[in-house]
Amino acid sequence: MNWLRAFDASARHGSFTLAAKELGLTPSAVSYQVRGLEAQLGHKLFRRDHKLLSLTRLGHAYLPVVAKAFADIDATTCNLFGKGTEQEVTLRCLTSLNLLWLMPLLGDYRKQYPASRLRVLSSSWSELSQGESIDVDIRYGDGSWRDGPVLPLLQNTVIAVATPSLLGTSPCSELDRLPLIEMTGVVDTWRHFFALHAPGVTVPEPAYKVDQSLIALELANRGLGVALVADVFAQPYLERGTLRRASDIALSTQHGHYLVLPSDRNSHRPEVSTLVDWLQTQAHLTAERVAAAIATPPAAG
Repeated sequence: MNWLRAFDASARHGSFTLAAKELGLTPSAVSYQVRGLEAQLGHKLFRRDHKLLSLTRLGHAYLPVVAKAFADIDATTCNLFGKGTEQEVTLRCLTSLNLLWLMPLLGDYRKQYPASRLRVLSSSWSELSQGESIDVDIRYGDGSWRDGPVLPLLQNTVIAVATPSLLGTSPCSELDRLPLIEMTGVVDTWRHFFALHAPGVTVPEPAYKVDQSLIALELANRGLGVALVADVFAQPYLERGTLRRASDIALSTQHGHYLVLPSDRNSHRPEVSTLVDWLQTQAHLTAERVAAAIATPPAAG
C-alpha cells in the first residue's frame, strides 16, 4: 500500500519532492518506495531524465487504476463509517462561459448536491494553471491537450448578432456597412464570415477588437456594432430579445469547450465525478435551448 501511495502521489505531482511533502516522507524514501513497486511489477513506471519525472506508457495506464482504487476506498469508508465530509472540488472555467453559462446554472447544482463544496476560478484563455490545483478545467480549443483526460462539453457554431434597432430593416447583405465587433485570438473571424456571406465584398476593419465574448456581447447590446460570437454565449440575449441574429449564416467550427481532468489530480473522487456528470447533463440541455434560440429568423433580408 505504501508503494502504491508513493506512486500515486509522485504521478499526480510529477515530483518525488512534492510527493514527499504530501506523504510526510523524504524524497529519497518516496523514490525508494516507487523503485520497490517497479521491482515488484518488473516494469518501469517513471522516466527519470535530469531530475525530470514523467510517466512511462505503462505508468500512464496504471495511474487511473490506482487512483480509482484509492477513491473507492475513501468513498466506501465514508459511506460505511460516516467519516469525513465531502471534499472541495476546484472548477476552472473561461470567464465568458463562467458568467454567461455556468453561473446561472449553479443554483440547480446546489439544490441537487447541497453538501457540495465548489471552488470556482475564472481564466481568460485556456492556459495551463500555475500553482493552482484544478480538479476540472473547462477549456476552449480543439481538444488536443495532453495533461489529462479530455471530454467534449459544448460544440458551438458562431453567429452574428446585433440589436434590433441597429439592424432595422437593412438587408443582411449590407452588414459590411455596420460597425463590426471581433474577438481577438480566435479562428472564426469576420473575414471567414464574409467569405461565406458575401464573397467578393471587401471586409471592413472591425470597429472594435476585444478579448472576451462577454465584452463583445455587451458592446453589441448597447447598439455599438454587430458581434460575431459563439451561439452558447448569444443564447441568453436572443431569448430576452435584446439581440437578434444579423444573418442566417453560421460558421461551423472545429473548436469547442471541453472538460479537462488534469492528471495531477484524482479525477475518480466521487465529488469530481458528480460534477463532471452534472456539467455534461447541463451541456446537453443547453444544446437544446441554443438550437431553439438561434432558430429565430434574422432581421429583414
